[in-house]
Amino acid sequence: MTEWIDKEKVFKDPVHDYIYVTDGLIWDLINTRAFQRLRRVRQLGTSYLTYHGAEHSRFTHSLGTYETMRKVLSHFERNFYWPADERVRRLALCAALLHDVGHGPFSHTIEKVFQFHHEEFTQRILLEDPEINEILRRVDDQFPRDIADVIAKRSDNGLVIKLISSQLDVDRMDYLLRDALNTGVTYGTFELERLIRVMRPQNNDVVVKKSGLHTVEQYILARYFMYSSVYLHKTTVGSDIVLRHACLRAKHLFDRGEQIFMPDELRPFFERAVADISVGEYMNLDEGVMTYTLQRWMREADPVLHDLSDRFVNRRLFGAIETRELKEVERQQVRDMFRREGLNPDYYLAFHTASTGGYHMYSQGITVVDDEGKPSDISASSALVRSLQPEVRFHIHCPKEVLRGEGSFKPIRAWLAALKKL
Repeated sequence: MTEWIDKEKVFKDPVHDYIYVTDGLIWDLINTRAFQRLRRVRQLGTSYLTYHGAEHSRFTHSLGTYETMRKVLSHFERNFYWPADERVRRLALCAALLHDVGHGPFSHTIEKVFQFHHEEFTQRILLEDPEINEILRRVDDQFPRDIADVIAKRSDNGLVIKLISSQLDVDRMDYLLRDALNTGVTYGTFELERLIRVMRPQNNDVVVKKSGLHTVEQYILARYFMYSSVYLHKTTVGSDIVLRHACLRAKHLFDRGEQIFMPDELRPFFERAVADISVGEYMNLDEGVMTYTLQRWMREADPVLHDLSDRFVNRRLFGAIETRELKEVERQQVRDMFRREGLNPDYYLAFHTASTGGYHMYSQGITVVDDEGKPSDISASSALVRSLQPEVRFHIHCPKEVLRGEGSFKPIRAWLAALKKL
């Protein structure tokens, strides 16, 4: 049963205007240590170095995802009598609220360094963090596991999974609007309320009315432009590379027995496999710890760690040059040129493929139903959707002084210029 709180809780929100909480279970989850930690993890990782307004957190996005789910469920309940089961309703709301609780600092960049996926820690926090687990078990002992199964996409509640992770889910609906607002771009917006109104629950799937075709097209275009122009922006990719290489250099020095600054919150990631790190240790790490650590690494004697940390903290990021896709022998030639000029290619060079998916950037499509209930993929009804083709761009990332051809880097600049895509 829902634990109604005495007074409705309201969060003022720039995307949804207001976020409403009436269930004591949700309110208690918001006030846990694990959820409050998300205030100290940015939603867009290093994108704040590209778009100065992108300072919003996983906390704000998680609240927004919860509110989007609340709106969808309200629409489904009023018009389609789903979910009829109060437990399923709470399952959907809790999964939406907690879907990102396992994110680490700078998100995917740190995941690549230490080789883990945040979804795994999300599931572990639900099952192993005493505070969150105890609150969820107020529903029943199986409830934490059921939410973890939704996150892992192995739940029997297929419709809840679709609402959390699919081409048309509450996670993407919120982050597209929130990220567009905070980066200042206008092409990432769409009519959320109208989109929700044309959605329908059908056979463990979420479908849309054909009369809402243009609204869904607007959403798909917003997603397409946000990926091509924001999420895969070459400056953000360059900042990710500098951060990743600084951490890899620190790990190399640490593994070699060098004495470098290492805070207690970060030490477990350098000493042990991620599987051996406890949930409590994981939650001690946030972007405040990482930023301070990078500032301390700026004082290290090792010139590579010092330089890379300074580049990230003071925004002296790598630049990028667009090329055709290089063969391995050509990549090795570039590496050799960097090494001859005193730049370790393991830390000062990166080859990156940016792939912007078309409509089918995810494995499943979006189903449209006509007035008689006949289903079809949206691409069959929309020439605009069919026209969205995948775009692949290849870049070489390295220090900007190399790209400018300063001093001894002039030969490298000339060679890279010959590779530049015209």
